[in-house]
Amino acid sequence: MKQESSNQLVEHFFRHEYGNMVSVLTRAFGVSKIGLVEDMVSSAMIEAMNSWKQNGYPENPSGWIHRVARNRILDHLRREKAHQKAIAFVGTQHPSEVDASEGLIEGWFAEDAIADSLLRMMLICCHPAVDQKTQIALTLKILCGFSISEISRGLLLSQEAVKKRIQRGKKQLAELNPFFEFPTPSQIQPRMVGVLHTLYLLFNEGYSTTAGHQSIRDDICEESTRLCHLICNDAKLGSPESNALLALMLFHSARLDARTDQLGNSVLLADQDRSQWDQKLIQAGKYWLIKASSPRPSRYHFEAVISQFHCVAKTFEDTDWDNVIRFYNELYRKFPSPVYLVNRAIAKSEAGQVESAIEDIKLAGQSDDLKDYFLLKCAAGHVYEKAGQTKMAIDSFLAALSADVPIHQKEILNRRLKRLTSKMESV
Repeated sequence: MKQESSNQLVEHFFRHEYGNMVSVLTRAFGVSKIGLVEDMVSSAMIEAMNSWKQNGYPENPSGWIHRVARNRILDHLRREKAHQKAIAFVGTQHPSEVDASEGLIEGWFAEDAIADSLLRMMLICCHPAVDQKTQIALTLKILCGFSISEISRGLLLSQEAVKKRIQRGKKQLAELNPFFEFPTPSQIQPRMVGVLHTLYLLFNEGYSTTAGHQSIRDDICEESTRLCHLICNDAKLGSPESNALLALMLFHSARLDARTDQLGNSVLLADQDRSQWDQKLIQAGKYWLIKASSPRPSRYHFEAVISQFHCVAKTFEDTDWDNVIRFYNELYRKFPSPVYLVNRAIAKSEAGQVESAIEDIKLAGQSDDLKDYFLLKCAAGHVYEKAGQTKMAIDSFLAALSADVPIHQKEILNRRLKRLTSKMESV
């Protein structure tokens, strides 16, 4: 069996099964052993890659990895002669008794039990004793298998800062060693803020990847949408805010197939073949947006409505830019992030409000958070091009290329620069 296919399968399980296994095994061995659980799950996945390359895939790949990870945890605990309660619960030093306990843990890998363990693990990662950015970093690392570099880009933090946050967060959780139970109703809402923001960042990473050659990671989008769907369908955790986030994810997911061409190159919204958009997902998005109705709309409500305007427009030119701008106005008023200024600037430029768009770009550029944000420079290039300021557009795109740009974004920038340069030379 080819090494590439083995690596791809392990990558698939790392994204789709890593969080499941860490959640279930942490439930068994306790939150204080979460570091050990993570290490052994990762180690089992590496062993899987090597073993399956030589011996082929087992009938139940996730069960194979789970058993290897669980047995390694038990071996480690036995060698230390510690945590005897966990050993007694999951298994003993006698092989027959370990086998007898297997049915209990295997039962936790049933679909409903996995969902329950994942939800509990999400709430533990978002424990109120842990600050919000650390909550997000922990969830992305523990439940979603994100790398340090992916998390650092998503949180706009250095890789060293992310490492320290994760180490500190794990230490806090180990010291707290919270019970693997649902919080009380009054405790749930504060934790859900971090959970939903984490899923939002997770989806964004899949929708426009910050690492590697792929511009889109369908598996990451699918995983974040699945986790959000679990929350929306849970009587304790579902809320208008989670419903709005799910609607936003579905609207974006409907356009995934059209966002790349046959060669894997990125395709901008204006150039997408809208016949490829998934109308079933758009209808599902509308359903969840209606269910999200609330007198106190969240940022996900506003973003979902804006995304819906894009999804229902028959052509790019038919987009209701006036309403898109109106909702960005409200979004920025209630949640004044400079990123929304950047997005509003693009919408204004499409509506012919180029001078106002340039003002938004300049205002966003004053934010320290966006000083190295390559998408700000990309947006500036787009706005200046719309304004007919070709030299300013070229300078902005060149500045974007000099920043830390994903490979697939460089390809788009080079195309636009080539077109603008040819335009200048022909004048």
